[in-house]
Amino acid sequence: MTHSRLSGVRVPVLLLTATALGSLAPSARSQVLFSIDYRGASIGTPAGGGGCITEADILTPAGGAPGFGPMPAPFIAISGGFGPPGPGLGLPAAIGCLCHAPGVACAREVDALSMGMDAPIKPVPMPAGTYVFSVDACSGGLAGPLPPNVASEFPFGDSAADVFEGLNVPAAPVPPGAPVGNAGIVDGNGLPSGSGALYKGLGLIEPRLPGAALTGDDLDALDIGAGAIGVGGGVYFSLDAAFMNPCTGLPNTGSAFANGFMPGAVLVTLGPGGPPVVYAPPAVLGLDVFGPGTDDLDALALAENGAAGYQPAPGPYAWFAGNADMLLFSVRRGSAVIGMPDSVFGIPIEAGDILIPPVAGGVSIFPGIFVAAEQLGLATFRSGAAIAADLDALDTVLPPQTAVPYCFGTVANCPCANGGAPGNGCANSANALGGNLAATGMASVAGDTVSLNGSNMPPGGPALYFQGGAQINVPFGDGLRCVAGGVARLGIKINTAAGTSSYPVGADLPVSIKGAVPAAGGTRFYQCWYRDAAAFCTPSTFNLTNALSIVWTP
Repeated sequence: MTHSRLSGVRVPVLLLTATALGSLAPSARSQVLFSIDYRGASIGTPAGGGGCITEADILTPAGGAPGFGPMPAPFIAISGGFGPPGPGLGLPAAIGCLCHAPGVACAREVDALSMGMDAPIKPVPMPAGTYVFSVDACSGGLAGPLPPNVASEFPFGDSAADVFEGLNVPAAPVPPGAPVGNAGIVDGNGLPSGSGALYKGLGLIEPRLPGAALTGDDLDALDIGAGAIGVGGGVYFSLDAAFMNPCTGLPNTGSAFANGFMPGAVLVTLGPGGPPVVYAPPAVLGLDVFGPGTDDLDALALAENGAAGYQPAPGPYAWFAGNADMLLFSVRRGSAVIGMPDSVFGIPIEAGDILIPPVAGGVSIFPGIFVAAEQLGLATFRSGAAIAADLDALDTVLPPQTAVPYCFGTVANCPCANGGAPGNGCANSANALGGNLAATGMASVAGDTVSLNGSNMPPGGPALYFQGGAQINVPFGDGLRCVAGGVARLGIKINTAAGTSSYPVGADLPVSIKGAVPAAGGTRFYQCWYRDAAAFCTPSTFNLTNALSIVWTP
């Protein structure tokens, strides 16, 4: 493994995953912004476009998008100081720190980032690729279905500079459970890793090994798909704590204290060159309960509502009502809050968890677990792992749509004018909105993570999920049948008390396998046929959801 960005070596294409090829569509993720920590091998080296790379700078890959290596050095998109290059965060440079060598703690490290335009999380299972993150060099992963992932890259020191996506994460808040895992979407250097994986990179240096030795780079902050930078809003970030980092056995840089802030605070620079000010103090986030500077906010995803300052959400999804802002975060290894009971589930907080501020009326005064680390395919001490993960950077994005809905239950189409809500099927006896079918996951035959999710159906009744090769639109029972042509029954599920069910669950075969989708892919259509109360509308006792069209890739 070489440390040279421009080594001139011939790069063999060893493995290109479906997720690495498909997740970085230019329309969805046109801008990648990141920072690296002060011990990175790229610190002090020339940046593309001029200047030296520091741990305070927000970087972007050459050309603005990931590429295959060898790659040029990243460019400085937003300088840590007053600019140029970039608009500048307004952090003063210590004497001798402008082009300092790796491992020199110059009290300017930025370790969390958001442009305030991250995707708000909805109260439903979110598609693969919604939660995007990085981990530190000591982070262990759980084996998952789509390598490269944290588990496959960690043994080779190729996980700390990479970006990963969570796969199908259940509706949050979600405690530890059986994880689907994660998959790599952006590499550090874009060269083959020791695992044999090859996917587009950022122009960083790998490997980055655990411990105190100076090796490669650690991606420390992240924002994807932000579009134009330094225009139309602030840059939100956090600075570093001074306590010991258990991963390296060395103290952190103390950049927050050096600049007059707490490491558990979210800061904002509203204009080019600053000055930065406090956006969200630690106390509001449930941090520093054990004293000033005892916690370090280490990753950040923020959907800012446009009103001045931070308006806390009193509970999960409160950001969809009133003027609340969505603020998701993690805490660094060594933070005092780790091991404390969270305010949602009352279970120990880990450095790999996605957290929210304490919920109103919660079970503790500490942050709440929004997505447990295990659901992202990350190892924790809580679940008995010997090597636990630290969520080092975080973003939330809107991934490409898994399925296109069609065949809606309008008043004009439904058998007895029992129209449902827009986008749903015809109204049923239990829900005037009508049954809804949605899909999440990756529609790839080689890496199928598709989940068909039905809702707004009568509770306790059976629901048949089925696939076909053609679209139709004809009255059928109390609803509309919208799928025909080589129909395949996927499975019958019993709706919950909330009128929901999904396929697949547990030991069910993936949708593409049960539906015999060819290895080359193709378009298939899906619907859910469910039992309804007697004599609700027509003499029939069944109804159907809207339908979905899914284009399967190989």
